[in-house]
Amino acid sequence: MAENKIHLDVVTPRGVALNVDCDLVVVSSTNGEMGFMANHAPTLAALIPQVVRYTIDGQEKVIFVSGGFVEVNNNTVSIMALAAETSSEIDFKRAEEAKARAIAQLKEGEHSDRVRAEAALARANARLKMSEYHHG
Repeated sequence: MAENKIHLDVVTPRGVALNVDCDLVVVSSTNGEMGFMANHAPTLAALIPQVVRYTIDGQEKVIFVSGGFVEVNNNTVSIMALAAETSSEIDFKRAEEAKARAIAQLKEGEHSDRVRAEAALARANARLKMSEYHHG
């Protein structure tokens, strides 16, 4: 790995979703947006469902992650998530349907389902955000 790069691993229960050397990785934690470049200080943070942005040789790329955790250590950004998908793997129609279901559940006001509905809505919105980067 080049001296000015940082390694990015995105891991899910299904295996490694992404394994690349980058110039920059940008994530959204529960405390806000965080960016990582080579030689970043060790960090550990909880993630929200989001589009993770990473740059390789000046070209921005993205991957959806369903939340989880990010750890930065020894010039490696490790993201552990239950799900990770590229824009070509996302069914945008299904994500729209999931968003509509979550909004309907929130309107019904069942308190026991509210947390689940809010989480489903956050995942659907993050997946739909990937459509801004989808080229095909």
